[in-house]
Formats: sequence, structure tokens, C-alpha cells
Amino acid sequence: MIALEKSGLHRITIVVLSGFFVIVLGIVISMSMKNTADLRGILEESVKSQLISISVAAREIIDIDKFDSYNTLEDTEGDDAAYAETLAELRSLQTKVGAQYIYALKRLNDKYYFIFDTDTEDETRFTEYELAPVHEQAFLGQDSAGIMNVVDEWGSYNTGAVPIRKNNQIIGVICADIADMFLKQNADAARVNAISLIAATSVAMSVMFVTLLMLTRRVQKMQEKLYRMANYDTITGLPNRQYLMDYLQRTASDGNETKTPFALLFIDLDNFKRVNDGAGHDAGDELLRNVGGCLESAHENAKAFRPSAGILNISARIGGDEFVQVVPGVATESEAALTAQKVLDNFRSQSDFDRFIEKYGVGLSIGVALFPYHTSNYNVLIKYADIAMYHAKQGGKNAYRVYEDEMGQEEIRVRPR
Repeated sequence: MIALEKSGLHRITIVVLSGFFVIVLGIVISMSMKNTADLRGILEESVKSQLISISVAAREIIDIDKFDSYNTLEDTEGDDAAYAETLAELRSLQTKVGAQYIYALKRLNDKYYFIFDTDTEDETRFTEYELAPVHEQAFLGQDSAGIMNVVDEWGSYNTGAVPIRKNNQIIGVICADIADMFLKQNADAARVNAISLIAATSVAMSVMFVTLLMLTRRVQKMQEKLYRMANYDTITGLPNRQYLMDYLQRTASDGNETKTPFALLFIDLDNFKRVNDGAGHDAGDELLRNVGGCLESAHENAKAFRPSAGILNISARIGGDEFVQVVPGVATESEAALTAQKVLDNFRSQSDFDRFIEKYGVGLSIGVALFPYHTSNYNVLIKYADIAMYHAKQGGKNAYRVYEDEMGQEEIRVRPR
């Protein structure tokens, strides 16, 4: 099993906690300030765009010819019905878009006057007005908007203005005001958020140790999952060929001076193809799982996961219907024969196999080779056990054979399955 050393985890945690507290807090503060400035810039651009859009929409409502003809109060009073209709549409737009005011300005005799104004508290027409920079830009022919650039007797607003043209001549401007509370609220919210973020970060640092432990455990579980996917069979849950070879390399290689004896049983299912063909692959998978469970239960101290270091006690599925079982402490051929016979007896005694045995003739053909009696090379050991297994299969199946030197000298041209 892949695991992180506790001492190493503690060292990492201490380093992270001692080194990151000030650094992270400083980064959070600087990022908060930068984000606040960036968000304000984005909000300002959004407000400007909204103001210009409202002003353009209001311009579409105004009849240019009539607006051009309104040069005195009497002109508007003489066209009162049309004037009132236009003003009502502007007020309707104001309500829909949430503007504070919508109004149109016109230059007459070097002075500027309200021609339309949606202010319901002051119905006065042709009130003189002193332009702000945003209005001046619109009279110069630019679509413009200003953030908190208009502060007059009516209050402080964010204002947008677009020119009204007739025959390519600017005859007035149409404007929209939004109360500047949006930016003020944003600034207040930014300060609160910054304080909250700093406080939250400080609290988070106090629980960093627990967080790191959880993250480390999660990574460990992911590593174990990947390790299991690479080293264990998905159907039976047994170790696979890769696991077996790695384990034998560590514990039974020629460099291992202990030479702890063990028996390696190479097990092949007889007539497995009949099960797949006759009952389907689901039944075949069920049979493989049952065989895996049977082999695991044969161990006196069976373990479904990796054995303790230095203890060979493992069953593995290494191919389609091929298994290997390693049994420690078996040093002689007579002990090997008893071990193989116990596996066969255990298989035959399991009721889960009755229908497979009766209908499809399923059985186990077992070949046994001994370490280090037959060889100290684990690759050769597997080969010897494989050869012995095929002798058992050739001899009638559902039986075992212990490897003999004569077997290695024979050439088996056809290996019945």
C-alpha cells in the first residue's frame, strides 16, 4: 500500500504553516485591493455603457422635427398633445430602465434649456441649465458619460449624454441620470469584503493543519486507488500479474539471502470457455470471482490486500482463467502435493461451484514448483509451475502435478485447455 510517512507529513505541515501565514495574508490583502480597484473600473465602464444606451433609447423616442421646432415655451404649449405624449414615453422608459431622470437640452441664444425633463416634481419647461463636461462633450458631437461628474442643485449623479442631430447638425442633446449610490455602495461593500476576507483568511490559517491533513489523505487515497487499478484485478479483486511479479522480485529474487521456502501453484480453470460460451460472460465473471474467493480462503491468514513485508501469502489472477497462489513454508515435494490437494478439495467442497462442475465440467489443473528447491529464479519458477500445470491438464484435468526435472526436458506441442 502506498502511504506517506507521518513524520514527513508533520514536517511538511510545520513548514507550510510557518511559512505561509504571513505570505498568504499579504497576498490576500494585495489581491483584495487590486480586485476592488478592478471591480470599480468594471462597474464604472458598465455604468457608462448603460447611461449611453439609455440616452440612445430616449433619442429614438423624440421626434427630431418637433424637437427642432421647440424654441419657446409657447411652441411646446401649442403642440401640447404631442409634447405630453413624448414626455410620457420618456417617463415610461425612465421607469423601465431605473434611471433617475431623462431630459433633453437645447442651445438657444448661447444659453442651454430643458426642453424635456421627466422630473415629476418640477413640470417647468424651458428652465435654464448650466452644462457639465459630459453635456459639453455631447454638444460637441460625442456620445459621452461621466461617473459622478454632475453635481448640481438637484443632486449628484452619473450622467450620460448623446447628441441629437438633424441634417448632420447638432440641435440638442438627450441625457440620462443615475444616482451615484451604485459606486458608493460598491466602495462600501468593497471595504466590508476586504475586512471579511482578511478575517476569514486569518481563521483559515488556524485550521491549516487540519486542511493539509485532509488534502494529504485525499491524495493518498487517490494514489492508493491508482495503485490498486494498476496492480489488482477488477473482477476478482485479487492482485494481478504486475503485482505478483513485483512482489516476487522483491521477496524471491536471487539477491534474497534468506531463501524462505514457498510453493508457487500455477492454477488454470478447466473448461472455462464452455462457461463463457454457454452461460455468458457474466456467469464467467461470477465463476472467476468465486475461484478468487476460494483461493484467498485457503490461506490460513488470508488477506485481501498486500501481505506484510517478508511474508509470502498471496493469490493472484495473472490471465483470463489463470491464477497463481504462493504458499509460504512449503519446502518439500510431499508438502507441495498436500498443499495442492487441499486447494482441489477446497474447490470441490464449495457449493458455489456445483452447477459449473456438473454442467460444464469445470475444475482446476494445478502445477506446483518450489522455491528454492526447484530454482531460486522466480521467473523460472513460474515457468516450471506452468509446465507442471499443463502436465496435470494433459493427464486428465482437475488434478495437480509437482514439477519434475523430466518435465522441463519434454516438449508439449499441444496444450489442452
